[in-house]
Amino acid sequence: MLADRLHGAALHLMRGIRQADRRLGVGPARLSALSVLLSGPKTLSELAEAEQVSAATISRIGAGLIRTGLARRVPNPSDGRSARLEMTAAGRRLISRGRRARVARLEAAVRQLTPEDRKALASAIDALERAAWEVLKSRRGG
Repeated sequence: MLADRLHGAALHLMRGIRQADRRLGVGPARLSALSVLLSGPKTLSELAEAEQVSAATISRIGAGLIRTGLARRVPNPSDGRSARLEMTAAGRRLISRGRRARVARLEAAVRQLTPEDRKALASAIDALERAAWEVLKSRRGG
């Protein structure tokens, strides 16, 4: 089944390139939560929903991001009783460094492919991006 093969390939690919993240000195849960903050400040509830974790878990992750200077608490303009987490410049640098390392690992793997396979991969990426959009739409209920 095509979807099953895609699932397996995606998992193995991401596990392989995530090895580069170990050099960053930040655990995968914090890196993942930090990446959500790329789109802008989030409340802990929004962050927990995006990461699909409990409030207690995201509180610990958020506290770690703040403690390490990768994120900071900022006022929530729509609710003065709560705050949001916002990525700091240090957090942006870390995310950028991680992305460059993961892309470099992918680039090395792609260079090992034949020209025909690279051309096929380029075409498949277009379809994969459309499939990813469909998954995201269904997750958001639309």
